[in-house]
Amino acid sequence: MYIIADENIPFVTTAFAQFGQVRTLAGRQLTPTDLAPADLVLVRSVTKVDSHLLSHSQLRFLGTATIGYDHIDLTYLQQRQIGFAYSPGCNATAAAEYVISALLITAEQQQFSLSNKTVGIIGCGNVGSRVHQKLTALGITCLPYDPPLQEKTGRTDLVDLATVLEADIITLHVPLEKTGPHPTYHLINSSFLAQTRPNLILINTSRGQVIDETALLNHASIHPQLTLILDVWDQEPTPNSQLLHRAYLATPHIAGYSVEGKLQGTNMIYQAACHHFQYIPTWEMATVLPPPPVTHLTFSATIPAQQALMSAVLSCYDVRRDHANFRLIQQHSAPGTYFDQLRKNYPIRREFSSLSISLPREKTHLAQQLTGLGFQVSQF
Repeated sequence: MYIIADENIPFVTTAFAQFGQVRTLAGRQLTPTDLAPADLVLVRSVTKVDSHLLSHSQLRFLGTATIGYDHIDLTYLQQRQIGFAYSPGCNATAAAEYVISALLITAEQQQFSLSNKTVGIIGCGNVGSRVHQKLTALGITCLPYDPPLQEKTGRTDLVDLATVLEADIITLHVPLEKTGPHPTYHLINSSFLAQTRPNLILINTSRGQVIDETALLNHASIHPQLTLILDVWDQEPTPNSQLLHRAYLATPHIAGYSVEGKLQGTNMIYQAACHHFQYIPTWEMATVLPPPPVTHLTFSATIPAQQALMSAVLSCYDVRRDHANFRLIQQHSAPGTYFDQLRKNYPIRREFSSLSISLPREKTHLAQQLTGLGFQVSQF
């Protein structure tokens, strides 16, 4: 069996070796000629898979190591009877931790308390639900909004759009949908923005096209207090330079780039391919996890809770590092190449669960908060 894989899918050569020969290529540059001899193709979100790309292929199975599939023409795959798998929720924890890191840093730098803010969560699926859980663990009031989920489940804790628009912070966790009863393409437009607070904090880790960037720039020009935390961009890999300059925190589509998240993406399409071709799985992601940079912290009885939370979170992930590196894109003659290099050469980032924390027994509330964020906590 001949396999073509995006070179940025971690351990893809090792995982899929039992299927046959694995050739890795730059996912953004895949051509119909590249895919023509492939039986199995493994991609990420940078590859648009459609009839043109697969026009000469003998493909039997396609996997995308991503939580969404708006870059895949599913109808065409079905017509060709090509097996398909994606990786829903693989990096949901990492993306939620990105939001926590960004909000803690923003609160410290802008000198406000998150406990006094309300957070509107648009989209309460794999990522949004984790953001909700972690923010609730910190005692922060959340306003979850998800019309499709509400229609499906009848949940009574979900709010309406008018309520979300009143939030101090709005974070986006929706798939990109251009059609259907609940399209999300340009969901954040001039009409939406006009109804929000002038000092809104807006976070987008979903898809760039969920925001009308022209409308956002126009809105930002008359609302200097607006804070933008953006990980995704309409024209990736060449983000709008004006919007990049205006953003408070800007990163190159890496919110979900923990080691665990990326490996889980590989594992999910590997398991699906094994099932499709009736192979017995032989590769295990647990055997290739690298050690975390920091493995243990001990806090004293006198440490303030906010300091402990910041120390724990930033020991695992400080979004300012990615922001600083991404800002340098403005100095490069080939910004798209730099954008992809940042993603390809991303440093080791382990999730909160990789860090164990010891606390005095009297720090019960702090222990609950840290546990709610996902850390391993013991008390002495």
